Amino acid sequence: MECSVISSEGQIALPPEVLSRLGLEIGDKVYFIRRNGSVVIKPTTYDPLNALQDLMEGEAERVGLNTEEDVVNFCKEIRMEMISERNQINANNA
Repeated sequence: MECSVISSEGQIALPPEVLSRLGLEIGDKVYFIRRNGSVVIKPTTYDPLNALQDLMEGEAERVGLNTEEDVVNFCKEIRMEMISERNQINANNA
């Protein structure tokens, strides 16, 4: 396990072995992602949107959303439900 010290400016120097494992070079940018109480460092080549798309692959078809129009209609339906719920909460609070 490698260890680093946080400088007074809040900077951390990553040990060469960690840089190598991550495929990073001096000047590269990274993402810091909170996950289950830990922080994960990902190179900026890691795209959170693409990761989410990979994670969700096949889910739309599984629930019957087979076309882009199906997805758009589903989003509109959810949006209308949220608006209705918000209006009901506001009416109850008035």
